[in-house]
Amino acid sequence: MRCHSVVLSLAASLSFLTCGGCQTTHEMAHYALGGIPWVHADGASAEETSPSAEKTVRSRGLALTMHLDPVPVRLSETRRMETTLRLKNVSPRFIHLEFPTTQRFDVLVRDAVGKPVVQWSEDQVFETVPGHVGINPGESVEYHAAFATRDLQPGKRYVATAFFPNRNDLKVELFFVPEK
Repeated sequence: MRCHSVVLSLAASLSFLTCGGCQTTHEMAHYALGGIPWVHADGASAEETSPSAEKTVRSRGLALTMHLDPVPVRLSETRRMETTLRLKNVSPRFIHLEFPTTQRFDVLVRDAVGKPVVQWSEDQVFETVPGHVGINPGESVEYHAAFATRDLQPGKRYVATAFFPNRNDLKVELFFVPEK
């Protein structure tokens, strides 16, 4: 039994090295190490304590990557945060997306209790014309958005959520804590 536990721990460690610490690897290590994940002083996971400038989620042959710039954000120097969304077809087949309006995506920033602070689409104009986007295998489409930092407060935690209005499976979240 002890040998089995050592093998699982070794497998989790090796997969962490090869995968770069992806979420699946953290979960594997959690189970392999007897339910003890990487421990932090306040008991939070690595993802909750380390702001990142980029995150990718995958769903149905698509990889959605959100990149925030700048991270960390210094409010005394930064008036706008830039968001880049890249939607890549990681499947071997053509993917066709349909949209009910000319809006393709949105970015919402919420505070720690979930209250909306900034929404990119608030000052955008969209027509009620249906649209389509096709992505060949291995290709991607990129969208850019910027939002003002004037309503953000230093030292408070915010979550930026990028999503496609008609696709519940294509949503990515990144948190950040602005500095003074």
